[in-house]
This record gives sequence, C-alpha cells and structure tokens, in this order.
Amino acid sequence: MKNLKLIIEDQQFEWSQQYITGLEVKEKVGAPPESDLFLAIKEPWEDEPISNETDVNLARPGIEKFFFKNAYYFTLNEEKYRSFRTKVTGTELLNIVGIVDTRCYSLYQKLKGCDFEKVSPDDTINLSNPGIERFITKDADTFVYTVDGEHEMTDKKQLSANDILLKADIDPNSHYLVLRTTNDEIDYAWNPDESIKMDCKGMEFESRVWEKLINIEEYGKVCRSVPPARSYQIKIDKQYHIIHGRYISQEKLIELGGKPNVKYDVYKFLSKNPKPVKIAIGEKVDLLELCLVRFVLQPKEQTEGMGVRKQFLLPAEDVETLKKMGLEWETITLGAHWVIIYDYPIPEGYNIRKADVALMIPPTYPATQIDMAYFYPALSKSNNRRIGAITNQGIDGRTFQRWSRHRQAGQWTPGVDCIATHLCLVDNWLINDLKK
Repeated sequence: MKNLKLIIEDQQFEWSQQYITGLEVKEKVGAPPESDLFLAIKEPWEDEPISNETDVNLARPGIEKFFFKNAYYFTLNEEKYRSFRTKVTGTELLNIVGIVDTRCYSLYQKLKGCDFEKVSPDDTINLSNPGIERFITKDADTFVYTVDGEHEMTDKKQLSANDILLKADIDPNSHYLVLRTTNDEIDYAWNPDESIKMDCKGMEFESRVWEKLINIEEYGKVCRSVPPARSYQIKIDKQYHIIHGRYISQEKLIELGGKPNVKYDVYKFLSKNPKPVKIAIGEKVDLLELCLVRFVLQPKEQTEGMGVRKQFLLPAEDVETLKKMGLEWETITLGAHWVIIYDYPIPEGYNIRKADVALMIPPTYPATQIDMAYFYPALSKSNNRRIGAITNQGIDGRTFQRWSRHRQAGQWTPGVDCIATHLCLVDNWLINDLKK
C-alpha cells in the first residue's frame, strides 16, 4: 500500500498504514496525550472527537483533517509556534521551540501598548489571551559560575581572574584562579587581569594558594609539571639562584652565573633530551617548561684542550678537570658520545706508561653514571698475569680494550660524581688489578 495522506492543523503528513490512532496523530505533532483532538467532518455533521485509542481509516475518499481545540499559538522571533497548554512557564515556552538549554537566553513578551517585558524562567504565561502572543529572545544578561563550589552570578560579559577572586572574597595576593573545563584546566596565575569571556552555560573556577618557592631541578628530573610560585630556585653550573617570576633571559643567566669580561653561550638541560639546547641571545626561558633541569654557561672561546673535535658539550666542571690535566682531549659522536683523553698516565707494572682513555658519556649525563673505561693500545701486565673482564671495542676507527668494571647500585651521586671522580675510580682499577 502506498503512503496515505493526512492533515494535522493545516500541515500535511504521510502514513504507511490504513488506520491511525488518535495517540499516533498526537505524536506526529508532539501533542500531549491529554490534548483534545478532533476529526473535521463536513457540514451539517459535527466534528468528531478522537480519543487516543480511536482508529481512523485514512483510506476513505479525500484526505482526513485533524485539529486541536486546545491549541494556542504564539510567535517567537517572528516564527509561529503552537502550545497545547493554556499556561506555560518561560522555560516551558522555550522548550516548545526547541531550546533545551535555556541558560543562554533571556525571554521577553510584547504587551499591548507597552514595550517588551522580560519573562523570568519561572513566570507563568497565559496563552489563552486574545490574539497571538509575541515573544523575542536576547542573549543572556546574567551569567552563573562557581568558585570552589560556591555559586556566583554576574551581569558582566567579561571578568578578570582578579575580579572573580575578589567577588568571592578571596585575596589575589595569596591565591590565583584556575578555570576547570571538561578535558583540561587553565590557570590565570600569570595573567590575572586578562579578560575572561563568561559562558552562559556556567563555568567552574577554583582558587589555589601560591607556592612560595619551587626548586626547578627537582621537578625537571622527573618531568613533573611546575606549579605557579612566587619564586623559583634554578641551578646555573653548580650554583643555585633564586628567581622572582616565571621567565629569565639569556642575559640574566650570564649575569647570575658568569664572570666579568667573559663571553658565554648558555645552554639548558632537559631530562628527556640527550643534548643541551642553546639559548639564543635575547631569548627568555620559561621556567615552567616541562623537564627543565639546569643551565650551563660555556665560554665562547675555549683554550682548555688541544684536541680538535668538540662535537658535544660537557658541563663546565668537566671542562675544568680536563684543562687542569694538561692533556689533549676530544668529544666525538659516533653512535654514542665519547670523551677521548690522549696519553693518559698508566701505573708502572703494565706494558706501556701512557694510553688513550675513552669514556662513554650517557645521553642523560650527569644524572646517569659513566661506566667502565676503554684503553688504546691494549694493556697487559709486565708479570704476564691475566687481566680479567676485558674485551675489544671499536671506537673512532681503532680497537680499544674495554675494562668491564662497574659501580654498585646507588654509588653514583648526581651533582657530585663527574669525569674527575670517575677517573679516580679508573686509577684505582689499574692499581688494584696489579695486585692480582
């Protein structure tokens, strides 16, 4: 059977079956079950009331016409709508036109001889008055939000973080504001006067106490987010300094950690980055950068070694150690980072008195320990006794002799141990092996 036509309140619909019940007619137009439905009958007969259970045959000649006796019409923003109830609240009227979230709208009614009058959400409107009722909507003129769970309201479309704190009787000198969203949060610690656009659907704010002092190195080593604080403790080479505020310039780092009349390059070390990152002249570093650990100053003109290749940077304390040794040294990158110290003194009792010593530098050094030592040419004892735990290792086109010697767990102390302390350990390995 082809679809049959019916008319409900001058609007045409189609139906796939021969019969339709009164309730199904009401559902077509969203009328409530208790509304008074009628089937239009040609004169001289009276219109027929249709109950929810009544079956109406749509296959009869002509198109069946239905109407409601308790339908009330109104216009909203010049569009015509219908209500099946005589009295509705402001919220219910907005729901009729499809506005479910009414927080973003203010409703106004046009009264005879008057201007538009605001209708509150709970105000009751009588739609049975003569004529078609006229309404308009405007953007919300009040905004609700919470601060630490307490409800607040404003008629301002924009407020600053400090405005919100003060309205909630919270001191901006001791607290800062955070906006909580569905998937994230935004803090206004560093821009408390920035305008925040209020959302008519409601906003959730939280006040947090300012931290007094944060050690950047402690947070950076474990890559933990750094909270807002009044002051930060940063490490430049070996020294700690207190910084007031979130940013520090390259020039200020040199001023704090450098020496007069020395030109420096400045590098920042990140715990998740094997290579230090050079800070450009004029650049400002955000101390809240994730994984930031410390800063190193490197003199631009170095005379501390005779080696040609300096393919990666060492901390200043290691450079000073190698300089004092008076030996040629290089840093090279060959799949790994290596420091090669040339003509390193070997104790009496071995086949040679000088050898090149290579040290493998881990990507996260100095947080991670240096391990073992590598010698070229290979060492042997003058008494021909065996050297244990050795093997060959190719480095820079030569075959070095690797001494597999290791610290016990926990014996490397970052900030204390370095190339100098490891070379002391290497000297002990050489001396002690002669006693075997």
